[in-house]
Amino acid sequence: MASKLNERMKSILSTKRGKIIFLIASVLVLASVVLGINFWYQGYAYVSTNNARISAPLIPVGALTPCQIISLDVDYGSYVEKGQIIAIVGMPRSDNPTNKQGLKEIPVGRASIESPVNGYIAAVWTYPGAVVNAGQPIVTVYDISETWVSANISETRLYRITPGQEVAIKVDSLGGATLKGHVQGIAAATAASFSLLPQNNTSVNFTKVAQVIPVKIAIENPDNYILVPGTSVEVKIATK
Repeated sequence: MASKLNERMKSILSTKRGKIIFLIASVLVLASVVLGINFWYQGYAYVSTNNARISAPLIPVGALTPCQIISLDVDYGSYVEKGQIIAIVGMPRSDNPTNKQGLKEIPVGRASIESPVNGYIAAVWTYPGAVVNAGQPIVTVYDISETWVSANISETRLYRITPGQEVAIKVDSLGGATLKGHVQGIAAATAASFSLLPQNNTSVNFTKVAQVIPVKIAIENPDNYILVPGTSVEVKIATK
């Protein structure tokens, strides 16, 4: 039977069509082997996740006392430097001190609200003419001096992560551009521990669910790209 099979194969390979079919089959088998080896190596040498996002200090900026907004000199996305005036405020005046609606007179005691850091305006919470309470934010500034990635890594792969490991960061908001980074720290609690309603299943019917642990990744950004807090990234951590 083996001899008949060999003769059949020789007969097929002796034709032009048979040679083409054999070549295509060989290429497909080789490609499958290469892809399989690459898939195994990627899983062996790296820990990857797309459950990650850009993080940065978001600093609310407001007044220490109740005031009325006279002017607001910035808008969404405006770049500000430390000490730059963001808004001018004053003490509100009204015939009835308890009534802060419909103020007609110009506020007294003008004061300037300055940016505490270099960065971009991430949010504007009020507008000229509005009265704000003490400590109520007027704007939120995104501090560009410190930006990092918060990556949620499954607890089953956490043992492979250590500070200092190199990381490739693919940034969606930059059209898929890849930046370099390194693992800076690993949280001492799962992400679910910080939830307002943490999981606490005390019933008999319990389904085990893998938890994720936040990992902080420092970013190398030599080209000074604008990295928007909250935007998605993909990370590949080199573990070998």
